[in-house]
Amino acid sequence: MICSEIDWRCPYVAFAPLAGEAHAHLLSAGDHARGGWSVLVAFPTQIITAEPNDGAAWLAAVQEVIDARATDAHAAPTQAPFHSGLVGFVGYEALKSIEPSLDLPVSPYGLPDAVFGVYDAVAVFSREEQRAYVVGCDKAACDQLANALGADPIAPPALPEFSAPSSNFSRQEYEEAVSSVIEKIKCGDFYQANIAQTLHAIGDKGFSSFDLYRAIACESDSVFGAILQYPNGAVLSNSPERFFQIQPCSSGRRIIVEPIKGTRGRSADRAEDAALAKALVSDPKDRAENIMIADLMRNDLSKICTDGSIDEEEICALMTLTKVRHLVSRISGELREGVSMSDVFRAVFPSGSITGAPKIAAMDAIARVERVGRGPYCGAIGFFDDAGGADFSVAIRTLITNDSATSVFAPVGGGVTLRSNPQAEYEETLIKAKSALDVLSPRALQ
Repeated sequence: MICSEIDWRCPYVAFAPLAGEAHAHLLSAGDHARGGWSVLVAFPTQIITAEPNDGAAWLAAVQEVIDARATDAHAAPTQAPFHSGLVGFVGYEALKSIEPSLDLPVSPYGLPDAVFGVYDAVAVFSREEQRAYVVGCDKAACDQLANALGADPIAPPALPEFSAPSSNFSRQEYEEAVSSVIEKIKCGDFYQANIAQTLHAIGDKGFSSFDLYRAIACESDSVFGAILQYPNGAVLSNSPERFFQIQPCSSGRRIIVEPIKGTRGRSADRAEDAALAKALVSDPKDRAENIMIADLMRNDLSKICTDGSIDEEEICALMTLTKVRHLVSRISGELREGVSMSDVFRAVFPSGSITGAPKIAAMDAIARVERVGRGPYCGAIGFFDDAGGADFSVAIRTLITNDSATSVFAPVGGGVTLRSNPQAEYEETLIKAKSALDVLSPRALQ
């Protein structure tokens, strides 16, 4: 493994010359307690895609590359979570290749159902230590990436005027959709389903997806930021939620999932803010929703983990971010010997936190209610490292831009349970969309 330390510069500065370069990506990983890492990749040696109706060939291709590139987990030259391997996203509709019985609408965004680039070099940035490295398995790839990185200061984001956001649901339609889901829950069809609306804003001129990403990310402290650039558009994520992480360890490999269910906005008034936090922690609907999904994900892990190894490390813990708070649970387990990365995806994708429970029944209901594909939204964004690790976020708080960089789509949703209030569920979607809406338009969606 090749490793060269480079002069520190902000990851945005390093990425700026690659803005608009297809298959150049910038991701955040880690957590705020340790400062976290930023991961920058470009110039893939191979692209693996999944198109609608392609079947599961893409997943087999991903596994073939993972197997061929496997390296010693103890050879990593830095503490960064990624040194070489595959980076990309798996869209929500990719589940059709794993579960063909599902009849899901086609993604409307012109992007593949899944796409991964294979990268021989990566630039990693320790935000806590303010140290940066170019690492990889090929010297020519490392040199190419190092020479492409920016080092000069960059101008603040420049964005056009955006139209007032519209939605594929009116407020009344969304509340009626929630009410219809509640009725299905009463009938015993499922216990919970996550229903989303898609906000859409149009710029009065073209814009840089990188500028939009910077503007939104600067207003938030969500852990799993990402900008993924493709020929047909870009995926901009500001997710607070880890889908799964795989860590090589002395006893094998450990998988960790951290589902989020339960949200409250923040207040500038300290007393009111504390009251909002207390209300979230004690709310029976939010706690029941979180516990239900934690149970679902524990069951998913039981398919691939050693008996007796699954541990509920946290249930309904409070996560505090700049504009919102969430309830988050943390469940982990030791992967059984011989379990592959494709086995992991087959067992746990998509995250139960954005489907509901039981998963297949909830997804069928979602498709009937939403009537439009989700694309990257509610899928997974992340990487498979050649040394055996992996880290994927749930693609919530995620925007999709079109290839002409004039339109922005911002899907946003929430979990519906028997105790849901349709009006409150609608308001919760707007709370979750606040970071994006504040940047796109001062005219709030009502």
